[in-house]
Amino acid sequence: MQPRARKSTPGGRAAGKPRGSVPAWGDALPSLSESAELKRASIVRAAAQCFNRSGFHGTSMDDIADRLGVTKAALYRYVSNKHELLYASFNMAMDSSFATLEAAERQSASGLEKLRAAVSGYLTELIGRLGHPVVLLEDKALRPEQQRAIIRRRDQAERRYRALVEEGIRDGSIGPCNPKIAVFALMGAINWVPKWYRPDGELSAAEVVEALVDLITSGLAARTRPARAKERLAVAS
Repeated sequence: MQPRARKSTPGGRAAGKPRGSVPAWGDALPSLSESAELKRASIVRAAAQCFNRSGFHGTSMDDIADRLGVTKAALYRYVSNKHELLYASFNMAMDSSFATLEAAERQSASGLEKLRAAVSGYLTELIGRLGHPVVLLEDKALRPEQQRAIIRRRDQAERRYRALVEEGIRDGSIGPCNPKIAVFALMGAINWVPKWYRPDGELSAAEVVEALVDLITSGLAARTRPARAKERLAVAS
């Protein structure tokens, strides 16, 4: 007698195979290249946290390995040296800046609202997922070629922030100002937050983001005080 063929369900599941069974490893686990990238990203975040605590020059590869609970030799499978980790930390922050800018630019909103969204998103990433990298204040420790590359990316981001300010001036949501100075003031305030923010402090990350973004963008908002003054005069008379 010929063995009976196993029936298949419409979804392709062989009859008799339990529902909810674990899929094949090839479908469930990351590839070797993906796994290596995940591990490297973990090393970069751990390095940024160590740099935050002890500074770039006060941190060794042993410190980073200890934070991850691995050997220093294991680190060198994914990175060459401490400068590479510093450079990667800067690029990680710049990637977040560009991602939040792109999301804000796609919105159907005023220039001021887009600027608020871009700044809020970047600051949320900075003190959230990226682990409040104070290391961004240590750009002088980068290698010359790394510093030039980061400056190019920073200039690109600043131009896009300035474009949002200019858009806000045109649509009336932002008062007349020098867009370049406005962006320098905004980013100076944002990039300094990791210096004093503490996750276990009195304010949550969300509260810090909301309060600070309100504070630093309110100075750019178009003023309506003259109209309000006229209303008060009319009521008084």
